[in-house]
Amino acid sequence: MSKVISPFIIQILLQIPVDLQYPPFFDSLEIALRVLFALAVRGYLILVIIGFMVYVTGLSDGFGKFLVITGIFLYIVGPFIANLFAQAAGFEMISMEVAKLEWLRVLGMSDSELFYILVVFGDIIAAICCLTGAILYFTPSSDDLKSRGQSLIVRSLMFAPILLYFHVTPWV
Repeated sequence: MSKVISPFIIQILLQIPVDLQYPPFFDSLEIALRVLFALAVRGYLILVIIGFMVYVTGLSDGFGKFLVITGIFLYIVGPFIANLFAQAAGFEMISMEVAKLEWLRVLGMSDSELFYILVVFGDIIAAICCLTGAILYFTPSSDDLKSRGQSLIVRSLMFAPILLYFHVTPWV
């Protein structure tokens, strides 16, 4: 039975055209893979710092932790996955220079500029949370406000060394 099917399959495979016309979305797929690689190599810290800012505010602890874990996971696995998909789609390997150019083309500013803007916003959020926590902590009306204020103060003080690290690292 396999001898009968083999010539039939070979004839079908020979009839497939060699010059395949790729669909028009392949160009956008290549751009998406470049942006994924750039985000994995250059923008993972943006997800981490946004996750910390969300966690400090106490608005959504789970979402803040998710963003931090996603940033770390993207840093570890992202470049490999982007290059694996690019290789499977038949594109050339994505290099750091291509990722940098794609980052600049999509966002219009370098990753360090965007990151330091977010660090300044992180400073503002940490200061506001610390002051709000102090106000809530010293409000004598209820224990719920006292515990919420204490939580905000502790979270903002935990966020302060992270911000300090990001302020100091460019000069070290």
